[in-house]
Amino acid sequence: MRLCLTSIVLLSISQYAIADATLNFKLTPESGEPHSISYAIKDQQLRLTESTSERINLFNQTLKQFISYDPKSGKAEMINAQILEQRVNQLNRQRLEKLAAVKKQLDIKLEKMTAREREIGEELVNQLAYPEYYGEHTLLKVVPTEATKQIAGVECKVYQLIKEKDRLKEFCVARQQAMNLSEQDYQTLRHFYAFDYNMLSRLMLAMGKSSFTIIDYDKNDMPGIIIETIEFKQSLMTQHMILTGFDANSIDPDMFKRPE
Repeated sequence: MRLCLTSIVLLSISQYAIADATLNFKLTPESGEPHSISYAIKDQQLRLTESTSERINLFNQTLKQFISYDPKSGKAEMINAQILEQRVNQLNRQRLEKLAAVKKQLDIKLEKMTAREREIGEELVNQLAYPEYYGEHTLLKVVPTEATKQIAGVECKVYQLIKEKDRLKEFCVARQQAMNLSEQDYQTLRHFYAFDYNMLSRLMLAMGKSSFTIIDYDKNDMPGIIIETIEFKQSLMTQHMILTGFDANSIDPDMFKRPE
């Protein structure tokens, strides 16, 4: 009896030791043909590929590092916290130079400007000077709904991204348990979401741009896995990304090897 229990425990441990997951999506853009996107997750690493590109994209949760490379040419690009900081600092300097030029032009034209032109100029100055506090991104609001969907056999909860009264995006979020993802694979995926948001939002703000619609899923209390994203423009669907299938089959570790 003791031997039998030991065997069951060892079997359970071996099953959880192999924590791999593959998520496949179909992306239908506003223009162009639909194509597939695949996320392969193993050992705190994520491999992202698209059928329209030969590039391979690798995210390492432990190193907090993203590498994109072309297997044919061998050319690779990497971004991590240090590189991101350098790039943000560079863009901030360029933004402040642009701010000084805009202020100079406003001072020259101030007397001839209408009240509305001055208002627009002040808005531009504020956005360039304090991009984190001004601009369109400050108007975004995530609204959870009571609606649910069944996608690829998985139930998900619908959230909407609203700007004032306009619906910009709709997300369907599935629970970790519904897709049988291990805790390790789930955390790797969530870390990738956070890394992507932090990188893109910081770069956009450093440039003084605020028209982005990417969101922080953690800050907006959206736990789970994004299995559908729909983008809208004036109530018309412009882009659709949806889960088509997933599995927990073992993944070859060589798929996550970094280029030389």
